[in-house]
Amino acid sequence: MKKNKALKVLATSALLASVAAPFGAGIASANSNNQVDKNLKVSTNATLNGSSNLIVAEDDIDFGTTTSDTFRVTLPSGVTWNSTVPSGAPAGVPAYVPGSTITIGAGDNTASVKVVNDQVLEVRPTGANFGDGETDGKITIPLSVKLNGASGELKVTVDRMDSTVDSGSYTFAVANSGKTVATVDDVKNIGKIGTGGKIRIEENATGAVSGNQTLKLKLPSNFEWNGMGTGDITLGGGWATGSVNTVTTSDNELTVSLTGLPSTSDARGYLYVTPKIKADKDAAYGDVTVSISGDSFSDADVVVAKYGDYGVTLKVESVEELTAGKFDENTKTAKITIEEATPGSLVAGRDIDVQFPSWVKVVDVSDWAVSGSVEATKPSVGATNSEVDGTDDNFSINITNNSTNSTINGKIEFKVRLSVEANKTGDIEATVGGAGVEEQKLVVAKAIAPAAASLEGEAGKFKIGAQDQAAPVFYITEAKKGTFEKSQETGFGGDGEITVKLPTGVKFSKVPTVEVVEGDGTIDTSNVRRTNDDNVLSIPVKGESITKPMKIKVSNVSLTLDRTVAEGPIQAKIGGSAVVENYTTSKGWIQTSIYTGGSSNAMDPGEFNTQNAVTFTLGSTVTPAPGDTTASNIVFKLNSKTYTVDGKEFEMDAAPLVGWDRAYLPVRFAANALNVSDDQIIWDDKTSTFTVFKGDRVVSGKVGDKFLTVNGAKVPMDVPVWRNKAQTNDRVMVPIRYLANALNANIEWNKETSEITIEAAK
Repeated sequence: MKKNKALKVLATSALLASVAAPFGAGIASANSNNQVDKNLKVSTNATLNGSSNLIVAEDDIDFGTTTSDTFRVTLPSGVTWNSTVPSGAPAGVPAYVPGSTITIGAGDNTASVKVVNDQVLEVRPTGANFGDGETDGKITIPLSVKLNGASGELKVTVDRMDSTVDSGSYTFAVANSGKTVATVDDVKNIGKIGTGGKIRIEENATGAVSGNQTLKLKLPSNFEWNGMGTGDITLGGGWATGSVNTVTTSDNELTVSLTGLPSTSDARGYLYVTPKIKADKDAAYGDVTVSISGDSFSDADVVVAKYGDYGVTLKVESVEELTAGKFDENTKTAKITIEEATPGSLVAGRDIDVQFPSWVKVVDVSDWAVSGSVEATKPSVGATNSEVDGTDDNFSINITNNSTNSTINGKIEFKVRLSVEANKTGDIEATVGGAGVEEQKLVVAKAIAPAAASLEGEAGKFKIGAQDQAAPVFYITEAKKGTFEKSQETGFGGDGEITVKLPTGVKFSKVPTVEVVEGDGTIDTSNVRRTNDDNVLSIPVKGESITKPMKIKVSNVSLTLDRTVAEGPIQAKIGGSAVVENYTTSKGWIQTSIYTGGSSNAMDPGEFNTQNAVTFTLGSTVTPAPGDTTASNIVFKLNSKTYTVDGKEFEMDAAPLVGWDRAYLPVRFAANALNVSDDQIIWDDKTSTFTVFKGDRVVSGKVGDKFLTVNGAKVPMDVPVWRNKAQTNDRVMVPIRYLANALNANIEWNKETSEITIEAAK
């Protein structure tokens, strides 16, 4: 028979729970803690004597004792309150007589109960533990009820009415027809020989099955019972005083003879059957179902095992969030389990290969455990000649032995500590294969960014070549409390810093205001500074946050963009030693308990050449629309402080004039007329130099110099750049012809009218 050696991925509830909120979730509060202390299995006509209780306890809020603090308790259809105290009821169980008002509870936890009808109670707290400002009160309502054919899951409902009690429905019993119910809690995987999940057969009510009884259990065809005896049957509860007389087998049928099962007992009887099973060559793969019958036992079918060919089940206990860029206990996965579907599935002498994404490095394999039929060697860990040395994204597990005669599936369990590249997030998927099983994949963890960035309000719009442009307020929030660390790891010291790096050609015009607005972490505000030629903002971390994630506000942000900045988004990057620990300068895990000794490699254990973790957009560059770049008719007049742009008049505080037999124009107003905004005109008072940015041109000139600089090239003039308090009103003026040429404009001089007409070149 051909064997399909497939590895099957077991989806667990823990695996599906990886969704979480980005950085954490709060704990919900409640006014009351409502619960039923016992969930009973009963027959559809059973009488419950009050041994189980509905408990309504104060939680976050103290109950009151006034009429308005009354709440309602209602039974489901087919269930009524007992109007008399049942036989064998515990002390304190009342009779719920419709129309009566009774007191339940004891000491300081009493309550007044109005029996509205045979299904509804109205309950009001009365004891001293209520209305005292404390939250230690508890109301206990005995569930003394009668089932009248009700079946399935039965729930009692609490309705708060006008009280502070929380509403809800709570299961108190599961009612089944018949005398017994059969269940299997853990269905096992088996091969040719194996043990299925333990079968539990339980009375629905005490005394339902008594005296001498015969129980029969039947397997599917091509399966048979394997060496079953009296030791594989265990009696308990009300049947504990009975005996297993004989156990006989005939191929696929097992007969159990029971004697002395009591007719009266304080507890329901139950028994356990440990099913030892053997499959023949024609047995079908899939569920192995046991059919149950016998004297007073209710007929039932239960699945005890899954019969299959060789293979492996792969699962993870939970999908943990691992913080990218860090190395500590928060970068370890939950327990990963590789378990044989059938004993002998893993081939001795071969390796299981475990492969992670390229942006993950394996630093340690720990919490190692091997059981069942298999023997396997834990991968060695260390910086020299080890299977795991912190530089690779994979490791192997050698299967040294496997007992094919074993009835217990081999199981390998371990946890993996990973180093995640700082700028990577998402599912961390392990690919597992080898040792005779086919390759399969499993998400074992989820990488999250160490920080998040957000803007206050809209993104900024920045002009290329302009200085001191206001940028939006932004926030930097750590993923988990303590993520922003005040110092580097053991053995290397150094203060932790958060850095915000701007694109090439963009600078912080000044040091912004930086403050912590959430969490109890602290920063060294006196040492917040610009570095790397003002391209990087450095924020020293003074103290780590221990109560909640630290949130940092950065305001009063001003940026300068030079002419080399490309059009498009302006993106900043968050990094620094407080955020990214596994950058190449960190020394990785050297001098930790995992790796000792000095650093000898360019790339140490767990390191990546990635300095920044998070990229966010501050805004984008803007350029004037083509229709805004020119004006068709710009007219200045000598000695006049009025000029026109396409017929519209504008005022100046300095008029064009003649100097050294040349007509001069005020630089700012001439540039404005050519649609150059003020933020594109820069004056350096220390050097008496102006700079104008227009399109692809950068024009500058210094007072007194007989040249202009256009895009870095000197353009000589026969007269100087002029500025004089009395004559130019402290405005910088340049001979009109040279200024027009520098700004790529054409001019016309009308001697008769003394008018200067400027038109941008087309």
